[in-house]
Formats: sequence, structure tokens, C-alpha cells
Amino acid sequence: MSNEMQTTMSVRNMGRLLGLKKVESYWLVHKNYFETVVIAGRMRVVISSFEDWYARQVKYQKVSGEPPGEILKQESYSVRDIAEMLQICEARAYEVMTNSGLTPIYVNYWKRYPKEDFERWYAGQKHYRKKEDREKDAELVSSSMSMPDMARLLDVPRQIVYSILQSDPNKDQLEVVVVGDQKRITMDSFNRWYSGQTMYLKPEDRPLHPEALDLHYEDCLNARHIKRRKAREKAALENPSANPDFLTMQEAAYLADTDMRTLQRWIREDAFSSVKISGKLIRIPREGFIQFLHSKDADRKERS
Repeated sequence: MSNEMQTTMSVRNMGRLLGLKKVESYWLVHKNYFETVVIAGRMRVVISSFEDWYARQVKYQKVSGEPPGEILKQESYSVRDIAEMLQICEARAYEVMTNSGLTPIYVNYWKRYPKEDFERWYAGQKHYRKKEDREKDAELVSSSMSMPDMARLLDVPRQIVYSILQSDPNKDQLEVVVVGDQKRITMDSFNRWYSGQTMYLKPEDRPLHPEALDLHYEDCLNARHIKRRKAREKAALENPSANPDFLTMQEAAYLADTDMRTLQRWIREDAFSSVKISGKLIRIPREGFIQFLHSKDADRKERS
């Protein structure tokens, strides 16, 4: 009897421990969160079972003593924990975890994710980074260059860089590392490769080598822009709106000189009003869209 008394506590003492009144204490007992026994006709709480429950929840806290959820925090992450680790807002962390396919556990109506499951998901992706991995990434970034960086350095279109990386013997000389979800070329391997060939040279080095490829990055970008604008103009002419007060998506993209993806993002952000006719058919009030474009131009001029 004495041993059982030492390993248990009264419901009243349990309530005092958590700062609860009598009714709340018995309500908690009847939820069967922890083990109870009846000794001499009185219900008592098994201390070891209570402490295990206390370490696996975060709603109730002792008036004095260790904070709750010690085991819970050792075995799982809250969405806030994940947001802090990945340096994103909690709303974004909820979205990422929902899309991850991980099955959450619910503790006091809050979602938590088992650490083993989270770490497995984290190892299988490269977009979101923890602090220690961001520090490693920073070291790699400082000692490497991106594909667009290499294209600008050589003053060639980006497609030329991709063809260089895929051709022999260049692909064996240029070392590619992955930082986050982006491929980059190490500076050391680029310098070794550059010094061993004369076809792809920086503009300042080309006069000494007539065999060097003579392309210009900006010219190629301008040519691509002109080609895309002509395609938008053609699409706008082929898909005119029957109502002059409204624009089709193609007409709006042409007026804004942008692509459909950007236009759809603006619509999702409610940058201007739009009307969904049926299915994917959308019409944009002409006057409101023109005002939106004018405001964007004004903001751009102000920033410059």
C-alpha cells in the first residue's frame, strides 16, 4: 500500500501541479490521457504515466517545474519549428508541408511532423535549406558561377553554355556543383578550361584570336525578346475580344509586353480586375488594365 502511495498522487495534487480547479482536474482524468488507480476507495494518478503524458503534450504546463512536451519536441517538429529552420513564414511552411505528402500527427489540435519523416523529405529536395546548409551553400556560391554568369562573362547566349557543358572534352573539364536546386560551375574548373581553349573567349580576349566565336549576349537577348513580342502580337491578332471594353489574355499579354505566366500571377494577386467567363476563358476590363500598366510604369520611373 505504501509503495503504491509513493508512486501515485491524488487528483487534487495533480490539479494543483497544473494550476487546475477540481472540475478541470477530474475532466482531465476522465479523458484517459494517463493511468489512474483506485486506492482505499479514492482515485489516484500514476506519477510515471502522468509524467510521460506531460512530456508528450504542450497544452498544460506545471505551475513550477520543467516545461511540457520534452519527448514531443525530441520526436517531432511543429510548423513553427520548420518555418524557423527553413527561414520561411509559418503560412509558407504550412503550404510546403501540406504539399510534401508527409502525414502529420495532431497534438492538442496542432499539427506536428515526426522528425524522421521530415528529415527524409528534406534530404530528398534541394529548394529549402537549413542554416548549416545555407552556410555551406554560401561557400560554394562564392567559389562558383551560375550558367547565366558564365554566359555574360563570355558574352554568349545561355544555350551556348549548355552546349559547352554537354560536349567533349568540355564536360569533363568543367566541374558542376549543385547549390540548393541550382547547378553552378566552379571557378577553378572554369579558369582551367578557359586557359586551355580559344573558341569561347571574353570580348576583351577575342581580338587576339580570330577563331574565337563572336556572339553577343545582349544582341541575342534582344533578338529573343523581339521574337517573343511578335509571337504575342500574332496571338493577340488571332484571338481578339468581341467586346472592345474587354481584353483577351493574349491581348493583355501583348499590351504589357509580358508572358502568360506573369499575367496569370498578376490575376492571382488581384493586381487588376478580371472576369471569368467559363472554364479557362478570362476577360480583363481594358480601362482598369491600362491604369494598372500606367501605375507600373510610374513606379518603375520613380525607382530609377
